[in-house]
Amino acid sequence: MQIIQTGFKAKHDYTIRFEKSLLWEAALGIAAVTNASLAGTLEHVEKMWNDPENGFSNELQHELHEIHQCNTWKTLLQLLHYSNARTLEEWTAEVSNMPDQTLREQSLPYIGSAFEKHRMQAAQGSESSLTTLQEVTADNPFFPDYIAFIVNADIPSLKEHLISVMKKWFEEVIKPQDRLLLGMLERDVANKEQKLPAMDKLTFIRWVINSTSYKPDDAIDTILFIPHFHYRPWTISADLPATKVFYYPIHANSIDPDNRYNPDTMLVRKYKALGDATRLNLLKRLMEGEQTLQQLAEQLPVAKSTLHHHLKMLKSAGLIESDKQAYYANKDSIASLDHELRTFLEE
Repeated sequence: MQIIQTGFKAKHDYTIRFEKSLLWEAALGIAAVTNASLAGTLEHVEKMWNDPENGFSNELQHELHEIHQCNTWKTLLQLLHYSNARTLEEWTAEVSNMPDQTLREQSLPYIGSAFEKHRMQAAQGSESSLTTLQEVTADNPFFPDYIAFIVNADIPSLKEHLISVMKKWFEEVIKPQDRLLLGMLERDVANKEQKLPAMDKLTFIRWVINSTSYKPDDAIDTILFIPHFHYRPWTISADLPATKVFYYPIHANSIDPDNRYNPDTMLVRKYKALGDATRLNLLKRLMEGEQTLQQLAEQLPVAKSTLHHHLKMLKSAGLIESDKQAYYANKDSIASLDHELRTFLEE
């Protein structure tokens, strides 16, 4: 863990921190490969957990199935946020020796200071607190079931599963390229550290996550950035007390810094997303104002599933964004397209 800039929190000021390790890369790789909704959009994962030709051993395949069923990738990420382990061996020992209640507490997601009491009580077995947490998170696609799973889990079996999947992922995915992966992560953080002093913090945050939609939150003191390779091009966010976490994709220059002819994959993804009549049609409509999937479906003669695919392509390229109800154009990202292309061609 490295703190690269700290200070008193004036309005919209933050402490910005980076964490990088192969433990994080492993947990995020496991999360990526088991997220079925991202199939076909991940740059460095060709075959998902359920593809019989993915090359994984039967043992790893079995553990990934459980990850997919119970969303225990979230457990891995939660536990890493409370961990001081630097190696797989240290993390394995830490989890093995962790008291049951501590594991439940750390595995339950933070959903706001007003509900911390219920998070602690649910970890102790309180049914009413479990119900409260499930009601509060009802709009989340997996939190209610995940919370119930953690509260009721057989902890020795859960520990065995978590340790097993991390060990097998390290053996089959991380170790064959561990120096390469660590080099990419370290290079990316070093590049970001170098740029931060010259940028306004809010601009820096939006630049790293490739989104202009992030809005300052007075309840947040710290922004924690965690780089990843296998989940590219997606940025995932999470919440901890007073902290916003962004698991962000490393830049293409961090992957192959010596080849200036390789375009950034986000640039390629943007132009690829624009090379389709239906997606351009959608983008023009969203430039005129946000719309729901249903509203778009009523205007275009394509199946909802096809529409959803096109929206996913536009979103993975950072050209549109969405909230719970609607999609909207990322106008800053669209406006910077010409500049990004010229910068690549002329550098």
